[in-house]
Amino acid sequence: MNNIYIVDDDDAVRGSLSMLLRSEDFEVVAFGNPAEFVANVEELEEGCVILDLCMPEMSGMEVMEELQKRELKMPVICITGHGDIPTAVKALKVGAYDFLEKPFDSTMLIGIIKECIADRKDKQQIELFEATAKEAVASLTPREHEVLKGMVDGLRNKQIAFDMDISIRTVELHRVHVMEKLDAKSLSDVLKIAIAAGFDYVDLSAFKEP
Repeated sequence: MNNIYIVDDDDAVRGSLSMLLRSEDFEVVAFGNPAEFVANVEELEEGCVILDLCMPEMSGMEVMEELQKRELKMPVICITGHGDIPTAVKALKVGAYDFLEKPFDSTMLIGIIKECIADRKDKQQIELFEATAKEAVASLTPREHEVLKGMVDGLRNKQIAFDMDISIRTVELHRVHVMEKLDAKSLSDVLKIAIAAGFDYVDLSAFKEP
């Protein structure tokens, strides 16, 4: 995520920020009209938004509210004047990553942007892991789900077999299939995947034996 979108109606601010960020090897696109940004945002590549909160035609808060309506998860760093601090606090409450009060230090801005990008990458990795985990758990048969539940509960094969009224050998086979389908190398992997998939909330009755 190396794209930075500047949304500010001040020509001088847009120009100086664009020059600063390009010197740090960011890809920069600047919008002087917030409505233009909103109109085109769904066509833009993922990136970080630097957003002025106080603009005449459309406020920064209105821009953020529009991003929320469209369920767009672009991280936003707000720029605010001293009198706009209450608005900046409100922006944080609705999901802004951070805000900077004018005049701000360029080094601080670069630091916040880099932190923002690193945090977003971490979140993306978590979201991808959770999505993959849910897909893997959903691929299990009802019997495999029961064995997985036993594994998550810390039960030994003998206890799982007794609870399911099947042989220990059958439990062992199901465990092998569970490990394969979850692409797990250890019990620790199985537990992490089950937790990421929200396994406790899986409704086994929704699954049919093939």
